[in-house]
Amino acid sequence: MTEAVIYGGMRRIFVGLRVWLRALRPESFPVSVVPAILGIAIAWQRGYRIDPLTSALTIAGALSIHSATNLLQDYFDFASGLDREGTLGGSGVLVSGSLAPRAILTASLVLYAVSAIVAGYLIYASGILLVWIALAGCVAGTLYAVPRYGLKYNMLGDAGVFAAFGVGITLGSYSIQAGSMSAYPLIYAMPFGLIVVAVLHANNMRDAKDDFEAGLKNPAYRMGPRASRSVYVALTAGAYLIPTAAVFAGAIPRGALAVLVTFPLALKLMRAQMGAELGDGAVLAPLVTRTALLALAFGTAMVCGIFLFGVVGGYTASSRSDPCAAPR
Repeated sequence: MTEAVIYGGMRRIFVGLRVWLRALRPESFPVSVVPAILGIAIAWQRGYRIDPLTSALTIAGALSIHSATNLLQDYFDFASGLDREGTLGGSGVLVSGSLAPRAILTASLVLYAVSAIVAGYLIYASGILLVWIALAGCVAGTLYAVPRYGLKYNMLGDAGVFAAFGVGITLGSYSIQAGSMSAYPLIYAMPFGLIVVAVLHANNMRDAKDDFEAGLKNPAYRMGPRASRSVYVALTAGAYLIPTAAVFAGAIPRGALAVLVTFPLALKLMRAQMGAELGDGAVLAPLVTRTALLALAFGTAMVCGIFLFGVVGGYTASSRSDPCAAPR
């Protein structure tokens, strides 16, 4: 009897953890963790000494604010009627009744508090400059899904995601290690940002009809299927064109071309969505997941290219007498 009770309790805990993991949507985490690591890698490339503690806290902070935003978005989307029975958006834990809205909102606020504590320490360790980056990221994440006034309700979701996850996290991560701001990381951040926006755009294509029925200004629905498919191709292809052009222009080292190993996957995704109509869950639901995996592969290849070329090729800012670099 005792063993049965213990087993039942452990099973309930395991099931509960699985539900909360689903609510956090870990498949989306690459779009926050990768740019944090990318900023650290760029600082290393520029010749700055990397602090292990602030590096770990930067990644943890990006992950916690992203998780908080995911939960808050689920809460608002469910409360406003966007996520309902038969729709594909969100984590689905509220629609299915697996968790209560109040629990999701409370967990989101807790994670925002954790993010604030982490940000406070990083500001203390790295300087007041980080305040503006952290504040902008928090505002963009919080306001993204607020009904009526949120970015996604006013067709500004793509711009907000590009600024926060594509560019903001990389710049913030870099500035924490470097102690100063620089436009240089943008050459790396913008291509990854385009991939992140491609994830969101695929999501918008999938949810276009559901969002329209709920009264949301979905940009993919406004564009129509043909233009939406073209935008997906432009975003994905642009992510490869920027670093390639930058390398040939001599703006960044050749290690950035490591992202080209992921181009066959990108090409496969661009082809897969060409015949899809808006709201076609059979094609577009897997496209969202696979584009997120592309973001992970793309960002990982870029980071590996920076480190491997720096070690094997001996390319660092200090080795090239870069006036912007600090000694390692």
